[in-house]
Amino acid sequence: MKDYTKEAQKSLENYSDFLEAQGCGKEEMFHNLLAEFNGTPYVWGDESTESSDCSGTVCASLNALYKKRIRVTADSLYRNYFTSPAEDYDGIQAAFFLNKEGKAVHVAGYMGRGLFMNESSLEANGGTPRTMGELKRMYSSFLFTRRKLKEGQWA
Repeated sequence: MKDYTKEAQKSLENYSDFLEAQGCGKEEMFHNLLAEFNGTPYVWGDESTESSDCSGTVCASLNALYKKRIRVTADSLYRNYFTSPAEDYDGIQAAFFLNKEGKAVHVAGYMGRGLFMNESSLEANGGTPRTMGELKRMYSSFLFTRRKLKEGQWA
């Protein structure tokens, strides 16, 4: 039986190599890697362009970018990797949604041009680019915050 997940991961890594060869910087590469998840069906616990959940999308994009194999939850991304508040749109970023206890329960990676890749069971057509305003309305019962990837944290 063919392992489509491994093939999808390899394809994402090859795309990362292609973007780098074209002279793209890490931030632009991350934006483009996230865009590969457009339409990807939501499956809790998955992390490929075949099927993914919110943290899987961000982790798979970072893994392709930095040639790593790290898989963590939205809360771990928030607490351990995306630790700097984002006051502008420079750097690798993500939007986090926190519950009343302060735990990140959802994450959407920033794709540039004011869009975030939202991989969620709330999306009828799989991964969908959303504006900050759309995300805030969709997850209005949660506290919204944007964070930057801590320099050298994933690398």
